Amino acid sequence: MEPTEEMLQAVSKEEEEEEEAYMYALKLTSASVLPMTLKAAIELELLEIIARAGPHAKLSPDDIVASLPIENNPQAADEVDRVLRLLAAYGIVDCAVEVAADGGSSRKYSVTPLCKLLTKDEGGVSMASLCLLVQDKVHMGSW
Repeated sequence: MEPTEEMLQAVSKEEEEEEEAYMYALKLTSASVLPMTLKAAIELELLEIIARAGPHAKLSPDDIVASLPIENNPQAADEVDRVLRLLAAYGIVDCAVEVAADGGSSRKYSVTPLCKLLTKDEGGVSMASLCLLVQDKVHMGSW
């Protein structure tokens, strides 16, 4: 007996529902990744460095690392790039890929309206402190 069109559609719908459930389970199990990455970016002042460069500035990971008190870590720019790529995926920073004359490419990061909320305003206030509070070891330990 050959499968009918209805049977194939039912299997396809079932597979689609299973795939959606799988993707949602992945999302739930990794839900702490974004807040913890944001916490690290705040603690390293990555967002502040980008914001201080100006509203239209686009900084490379190397530019950002140059502003950090880091010594002897040749992978620092790659690590900063990984953090910022995740934040860019959620609209916290903007990421633009620029192609160089030699054909190579590099990512440049800039502020977004959301980034501005997470960096200090004229009064030195931002929502970053709330992020740090919620992700604090003591608070997280209560869970």
